[in-house]
Amino acid sequence: MGHKRFRPTPIPRERRLRQCARFSLTDAHGQPIEVMVRDISSRGLSAAAIGTPPPAETVVRARLEDGQELWGLVRWSRGNLFGVEFDTRPGSLTPPS
Repeated sequence: MGHKRFRPTPIPRERRLRQCARFSLTDAHGQPIEVMVRDISSRGLSAAAIGTPPPAETVVRARLEDGQELWGLVRWSRGNLFGVEFDTRPGSLTPPS
């Protein structure tokens, strides 16, 4: 099959908001993690740490502008860049045990 006949199957994916804004996350113990957010969606964010990034598989908390808090897990880390997947399950606004 030639590439001209190839039709990719659309995979619905939420549009991410690309932004470069100062943002403060906290770790599970409430210690601040200073970052610059690269992009963010309802499922997670990608950021650059100003200093040491949180290690992979650690829990972080994000406070949104509207005061809502989201818990997430650091899924990857490369240099000072890292990605967080938010816990989007119902009732996930409480800290993980």
